Amino acid sequence: MRPIAQSIGGELVTTKLAMRMEDSLQAFAVRAACFIGELDVPFSEEFDGHDFGATHVIAYVGDEPAGAVRLRWFQSFAMPERLAVIQRFRGHNIGGMLLERCRAQAQARGCNLLYAQALPRDVGYWEKQGWRRLVPEEAGAEPKRIVAMVKAVDPSKPLPEIEAPEAVVLRRDGQLDSTGMPHGTVSN
Repeated sequence: MRPIAQSIGGELVTTKLAMRMEDSLQAFAVRAACFIGELDVPFSEEFDGHDFGATHVIAYVGDEPAGAVRLRWFQSFAMPERLAVIQRFRGHNIGGMLLERCRAQAQARGCNLLYAQALPRDVGYWEKQGWRRLVPEEAGAEPKRIVAMVKAVDPSKPLPEIEAPEAVVLRRDGQLDSTGMPHGTVSN
């Protein structure tokens, strides 16, 4: 699925990579408005320390930031996360445009798979964007808090065969002591 160029109220909708601090701050502002402001997500959960090692994609309506997504990189896959669209701009496929930009970036970097974690209430949206569940839903099973979703970077190629345990752990973050150093580190 390749979103086409569009406009909202006569303003062109575009996406771009955050290349300057100002761009990153715009992406952070969109996320803060959506997740902290609308959904009451705690600041410490929304801004978790991965932001400066990630790529950020911003959608604009004219010159106004309207959406953002964070894209993290792993050995063979990319992980779009924190997909956010300002409420008044929803329903115009801005999220789809952001995810398409993520797919194109992943393809340019040689990734063959996109992996995302979705809330159960959002799975339908991801499926409409061409994603599929990594682990099929089981009839009568307890609802999951997070649903792993995948999509091939090159839509003409099938997804690689993947087996996923019940809980997929991408990387355990090290525990830090009160000084901010990883436990067990000796400092001068």
